[in-house]
Amino acid sequence: MTTLTVRTRLTRNLPGLAFLVPALVLFAVFVVYPIVYNIQASTLDWDGVNAGTFVGLQNYVQLFQDPVFLITLRNSGLWIVLTIIPQSLIGFLLALGLNRGVFASTAYRAIFFVPAILSPVVVGIVWQRIMDPSNGVISSVGRATGITWLTGDWLGSPSTAIFAVIFVNVWMWTGFSMLFYLAGLQLIDNNVLEAAKIDGANGFQTTLGITFPLLKSTHLSLLLLGVIGSLKTFELVYVLTQGGPAHASEMLPTYAFEQAFQLQSVGYASTISVVLIVIAVAASLSMVRVFGAGFITGDEK
Repeated sequence: MTTLTVRTRLTRNLPGLAFLVPALVLFAVFVVYPIVYNIQASTLDWDGVNAGTFVGLQNYVQLFQDPVFLITLRNSGLWIVLTIIPQSLIGFLLALGLNRGVFASTAYRAIFFVPAILSPVVVGIVWQRIMDPSNGVISSVGRATGITWLTGDWLGSPSTAIFAVIFVNVWMWTGFSMLFYLAGLQLIDNNVLEAAKIDGANGFQTTLGITFPLLKSTHLSLLLLGVIGSLKTFELVYVLTQGGPAHASEMLPTYAFEQAFQLQSVGYASTISVVLIVIAVAASLSMVRVFGAGFITGDEK
């Protein structure tokens, strides 16, 4: 390739490159730089104010020996499984019902989706009041009906705290899954469904054997979004339990926050953040590799 040809191509592509520059600058400043800064900070014993002391990989060694970190990994696993599956299943069933043109389906769509657009802080405050063991709605119903297990301190017990927060998260995001499935259902060719009816398939068989498989790209998109969302969950957990009691509902972001802003161990918090980034990237790349690069857009063959 001659120098003239290279110069001609560069001149031709210059306007496009100029449009890319602002995005690349923003990406470098707000994504690349914080990641590099976090990696550098993770090698320090640093309180965030005074000069840090270089400790190499000592923070990483300490982290993987930290019992609280192991709890956060367990909670992240529980969160991924116990939110993605119920949200997707309930959202799919809601979408099926609304897609069949039930009365006031538009209003129902809005009602079911409202929690997903609310601030997690607001949702956390409301559900904290609802689950209050003294004056909350759930405990009041339990006392009025004699169902004693409803009067338990769901958020204050180490054995139930993480599951109570997961329940609230499922309530909040099920409407989001529902809209995804509604969009997917409306892309399915009705001729396929009609052919199944002509062949004698009932509604359950059509849903299980045709509709559900045709929504593969939607399932996998929700899986990817759910995994990433689970790993970065902070606001809801912090408002409801602050990671307690006794770290029972601790997640990686809340533990990093505690180390950085409550214990002034910024270097250790940076180590947690770096591990969180590695886990999120590894999970995302693994899903793309297993399911194919086009699964999000539905281009899989």
